[in-house]
Amino acid sequence: MKRNLAPLLGVALVAALVATGFFYGLLIPRLRGGGEGVDGNRVVVVSKEADRGTRLTAQHLELAPVSSEKAPEEALRSIEEAVGLTLLERATARQVLTAGMVTRHGLAGGVSRVIPAGMRAVSVHPQDSTGVVAMLQSGSRVDVQVLSPGPGGTRLIRALENVEVLNAGTSDGTRASRPVVTLVVSPHDADRLSLADASLNIRLVLRNPEDSETGGPVTVTAASLSEVRSGAARQN
Repeated sequence: MKRNLAPLLGVALVAALVATGFFYGLLIPRLRGGGEGVDGNRVVVVSKEADRGTRLTAQHLELAPVSSEKAPEEALRSIEEAVGLTLLERATARQVLTAGMVTRHGLAGGVSRVIPAGMRAVSVHPQDSTGVVAMLQSGSRVDVQVLSPGPGGTRLIRALENVEVLNAGTSDGTRASRPVVTLVVSPHDADRLSLADASLNIRLVLRNPEDSETGGPVTVTAASLSEVRSGAARQN
């Protein structure tokens, strides 16, 4: 009886081995690749939108599966190599992080690396510009107005045009919680803005990022506003 069962047991064992191999052949590639169309490659992505100048932590980053043909050539492959680096450009949520988007480990400067060579980053405390500040993000473009009191009333000077915003929306808690906006300007204009911020009132005017037209410095006084109104009244 036992001799008659031996061939059957052998056939059953072979069938079990074949079924097991077939099962793992289908299951393991899916577990490694994360799904259909993915070959096991993983890249670092930004988990949520982050501004230029952000120093990356593990909370900013995730690993995401991607097929080899869709992975950018300079994509970072591990969260560990990205933590501590600084974004050189604004990153959107789920964007693949590449070496060109961040600083390098061991490179001095950190966040200051986002400032273009020959330029300076200077912070100002704009007055009565909270609506505009709420709309600002890294890369926005603004005109800078300076309000100067005088014997004939307040003068408004359009001091700078088409200035790049490096960072916006924070508050230093000292000037009645006025917002702090950091701008990228030339060294000469950085000195002018520092003086204006310390002694006068600054306002910001937001412009379309594709609008690069400039008209040069302009000064407006209360008297000139009256002249404009009088001229308009005569025409009517």
